[in-house]
This record gives sequence, structure tokens and C-alpha cells, in this order.
Amino acid sequence: MSDMTLWLLFAICGLLTFSIRLSFVQLHGQLAKHLERVQPVLALLPPAVLAALCIPPIVLSSHSAAVDWLQVAAGLVTLLLAVRFKSIIWPILGGMCVLWAGRYFL
Repeated sequence: MSDMTLWLLFAICGLLTFSIRLSFVQLHGQLAKHLERVQPVLALLPPAVLAALCIPPIVLSSHSAAVDWLQVAAGLVTLLLAVRFKSIIWPILGGMCVLWAGRYFL
């Protein structure tokens, strides 16, 4: 790759990055009026992403097709604590305590 090609590549990447950032600044006023319609959908996005990331490893944790019911129980306890306390620390502690106690006693 020649020096001129490399500098051209740097310039193109810089212009693309600048245009992406500028588009958010320029479209901010126009997108604000559409935000009211999108707000209910955006409120559902974090729970959907969290469920998509957490449920498959909980249910399909082993290499076999069997479900680890202890992990499912710990996940349900975590879900109930999250709904009850609306915090992050108590669901994590409760779910991990159920999982560790179940592994220790079973």
C-alpha cells in the first residue's frame, strides 16, 4: 500500500466519522418532535436486550440438552427480586446466593 493510498484512507475515515457525528447534531431538532412516538418503544429496549443476553445461558448452560433447573430457579429469584426492589445489587446477591446454596447443598 502506497503512502498516498494510506493518507487517502485516513482522510475518508475521518470524513465518515465527522459526518456521522455531525448528523446527530444537525438532526437533533428534527428528531425531537418524533421522540414522543418512539419513547414507549425505547423504554422496552433494555429489558429486551437483557433477556436476550441472559436467558439462553441460563436455560442452555450445559453441553447436553438437559436444562439446569438450579440456574432457572436462581434466575427466577433474581427476576422477582429485581421487580420487588428496582435495584441492581439485591437481585444479583439473591440470585447468586440461591445458586451457590443450591450447588453446595445439592
